[in-house]
Amino acid sequence: MVNNKMKILDEGKNKFVPECIEMKKPEYVYQFETELKQMELLYRKKESAGREYQEKIIKFHECNCIREKRNYENYCREWKRTYEDNPEKEYLLKFLFDREINNPYEFNRIAKYYNIIPFTPSVMINISPDWNGEGVDRRSTQCKIQILKNLIDSYMKEGWYEQWNYVIECGCDGEHIHAHIVAKMNTQRLKSTESHLKRGNQTQQLKKYAKKVKGMAGIIKGVSVQKTFLRTEELVKDKLDYLIEDKKPLGHKNKFVIPDGYISGEL
Repeated sequence: MVNNKMKILDEGKNKFVPECIEMKKPEYVYQFETELKQMELLYRKKESAGREYQEKIIKFHECNCIREKRNYENYCREWKRTYEDNPEKEYLLKFLFDREINNPYEFNRIAKYYNIIPFTPSVMINISPDWNGEGVDRRSTQCKIQILKNLIDSYMKEGWYEQWNYVIECGCDGEHIHAHIVAKMNTQRLKSTESHLKRGNQTQQLKKYAKKVKGMAGIIKGVSVQKTFLRTEELVKDKLDYLIEDKKPLGHKNKFVIPDGYISGEL
């Protein structure tokens, strides 16, 4: 599969963008691992205090190990109160002695443990129509903007995505109307959405809607559409930032910002 994380189709060209430094796991998983370390630390303190207490009993008379007994009992009470008698921590006990969680299938359960909505993958779709066809190039800039908006809005109504943000841009010379979309996949049909994208059906659908506009049948070609799967929170944020003119890297700036060119929507 083509990796477009560091390339964006912009003005009909594949432009490089700065590398996004990604966390390997969601932030709440790292938080969970910190809890695991704290749990293990308390457990080991309890076990260590228990061994010291037993050693003192063997070596000396019980009356000479009051401090060790008190330490052990305190740790036992804290352990019981924090983990054994706490239903909210029951799930945590399953991972005692596990310092890292690397199973992506467990991430959703950890999110549930923190009452967090699990991360859902997104996709970035870049569209650079070919406006050079006969009759097409005579369309006004405002007309091209509206045509592209209609194509995107028609595609979004198909229900593959539950939330989306897109921006219509004019390019560095102000004459190449194109779009960048960041869309969150529909959690109710996640597998079919992934399959839809992997097969390149987003391009076929955009072509279909273009054919319905008189004289626009050829504006969407295979090279006109580029997709990038966004499977981490950092990548999603990075690509959402790209939709904002002030946050674009050098070489990606537009001649001007199109009024009402930034659109947000949801199912």
